[in-house]
Amino acid sequence: MSASPKPIPVLRAVSPGIRAIYVDRGRRHHQAMGLTESGPMDEYAFLWSNRLLANPSSSAALEITMGLARFEALTDSVMAISGADFAAAINGRPLDNWSSFNLVKGDLLTFKASQRRGIVAYLAIKGGFHCPNLFSSCCTVEREGLGGNNQGQKLIKGETLYATQASLSGPNTVLRTVAPELIPNYANDQPITLRFIPGYQWPLFATRQQQHFVTTAYAVSDQSDRMGIRLRGPGLSPPTKSMISEAIALGAIQVPPDGQPIVLMRDRQTIGGYPKLGTVLSTDIERLAQAMPGQTLRFSPVPLQLAYQERVSRERFFRPTDATKK
Repeated sequence: MSASPKPIPVLRAVSPGIRAIYVDRGRRHHQAMGLTESGPMDEYAFLWSNRLLANPSSSAALEITMGLARFEALTDSVMAISGADFAAAINGRPLDNWSSFNLVKGDLLTFKASQRRGIVAYLAIKGGFHCPNLFSSCCTVEREGLGGNNQGQKLIKGETLYATQASLSGPNTVLRTVAPELIPNYANDQPITLRFIPGYQWPLFATRQQQHFVTTAYAVSDQSDRMGIRLRGPGLSPPTKSMISEAIALGAIQVPPDGQPIVLMRDRQTIGGYPKLGTVLSTDIERLAQAMPGQTLRFSPVPLQLAYQERVSRERFFRPTDATKK
């Protein structure tokens, strides 16, 4: 039986920026223990960062929030970036976003501040970053003290990032770029339409409130995080009937007593008792995750079957067997 490849240092965080954490596809099947599922805020961009490198879809990558990060290459490697445009560069030379690239020992990889075209970007490495798996995931959840290499904390200045020998570049390295038509538009001046499935509590809201919700333009609040995106707009009147706490799904649209909806995101709590209008499609969540504070959005109800079809389509597109074909 052969030994597992020994992790090797590949990057040093000269400056980790505002927030950089390890993510994979999430800490699934542990909500009964009170652990959040977590995962990438922008699943689509995360999956592309691995696909560009022909990695398994759940390989660990870095999620960088609002840019301003700098990394020194400690060895040669093959990496990829996707998601928000942070004007990435190697030694001052601009990098194409949504593409893979070679990094040479001694290079300085830099990300500038957000250009108001998205909030989170992903940095992946061939073979995936090496970090401890806790409850079947490396996702960093600061609130729970889980994941990452620093006791559940975001990357710190001077921290070393590791990978395996499979990450090293070689003569047969093939660099890839995502086709322009497949790259989302994260521009802050573009209104967003979020599709949602009305839930079983939808009928508890008066018809007038239902119509109000689907015809109102909301703005993304700056009081948002990986747990939930808070919205601002004309308040709704939640049902007066008290609710029993129950399991919370990704994208659940809660209405707290102040009437301002909250869309629950990757690091959401496992249970909640506020009434829920429905659930945003899992394939639309990433667009909300990339929205800047103040950006406007609307909600549009769709049938469950559409959500199912889109989920199946995404899983098929990003399945590992496809990654080596392009």
